[in-house]
Amino acid sequence: MSDPANSRHDPAPEGADAPIVSERRANGGIAGNVDALRWLVSDRRARADGPAKGARWLLFAFCVGCVVLLFLALLDAPAGGYRRQWPDGVRMFARAITDIGESTWYLVPTGLFIVLALALDWRRFSRRTRWLMANWFALSSYIFLTIGGSGLIATILKRVIGRARPKHFEEHGLFAFDNFATDASFASFPSGHATTVGALMAMVGLLFPRLRVAALLLAVALASTRILVGAHYPSDVAAGLGFGMWFAYFMAVVFAGRGIIFTFRSSGFPVVRPSFTRFIAATPLKYLPISR
Repeated sequence: MSDPANSRHDPAPEGADAPIVSERRANGGIAGNVDALRWLVSDRRARADGPAKGARWLLFAFCVGCVVLLFLALLDAPAGGYRRQWPDGVRMFARAITDIGESTWYLVPTGLFIVLALALDWRRFSRRTRWLMANWFALSSYIFLTIGGSGLIATILKRVIGRARPKHFEEHGLFAFDNFATDASFASFPSGHATTVGALMAMVGLLFPRLRVAALLLAVALASTRILVGAHYPSDVAAGLGFGMWFAYFMAVVFAGRGIIFTFRSSGFPVVRPSFTRFIAATPLKYLPISR
C-alpha cells in the first residue's frame, strides 16, 4: 500500500466511488475538515458537461410570470373578498399545516449539523464513516443554501415591493404598496412560505425523480394554504412557489458544476451522481424511490 503522505486519495469505501481523503488531508480543525470534505464528495469528472441551456429556464420563468399575471387578473380580487368566508374546517386544517412552509424547520437542523461536522475531528472516524458524514454534510449544505438563499431573496423582495396583504383588501384594494416598509402586513409579494415549499419540493423532485409528480402536487397544496389562512393572494403564492423551484434547480446546477451530489446529463440537466445514489442506499433514505 502506498504511503498516505504520497497518495492523493485513500481508497474509496466499499460501495462508493467517491475518493476518500487521506489522513494528511484529515488533519483536524475547521480548515482541514473543509479541505477533507471537498475531496470526499466532489468529482471533477462531473464538470465535463455544462448546465442546461438557458432557454429552457427562461421559458419556465416566462410561464411562471404568465401564471402570476393570470392569477393577479382573475383570482386575487375574489380571494381577497372571500378570505373570511372559507368554511371553518378548511381554515383550521390550513392553519394546522401551513407552517410546514416555515424555513426554520429546515435551516436549524441542517445548520446545526454543518457546524457540528466542521467542529469534529474527522481523524477519529473510519473511512466509511467519513464518507457517510461527508455526504450528509453535502446534502445538509444543499438544503441549507437552497432554503436559506431563496428565503433571503424572497424576504428582500417582499420588503422592497411592499405589497399589502389581503387583510387590507377592503381598505386599499389589490394594488396597495408601501415600498421598503417594515410593517409585515405590507410584505405580501412573494410568499415566503410558498418560496420555501417550492424549493423544498423541487429538491425532493431532483433527488428522487420518481416523486416529482407527488412533490409538485404537495407543493401546490401546501402553498395554497397561505391563501386559505388569508396571508397571501394567489399571485403571491404562484410567484413564491415558482421562484423557490427555480432556486432549487439553480443550486443543483451550482453543486453539479463542482461534482457534489449532482452531475450533468448530456442535455445539461443536473441529475444525482451514482456515488450519491450509493450513499442513499447506505442510509434510511434508501426507502425513498430514486431513479434517473
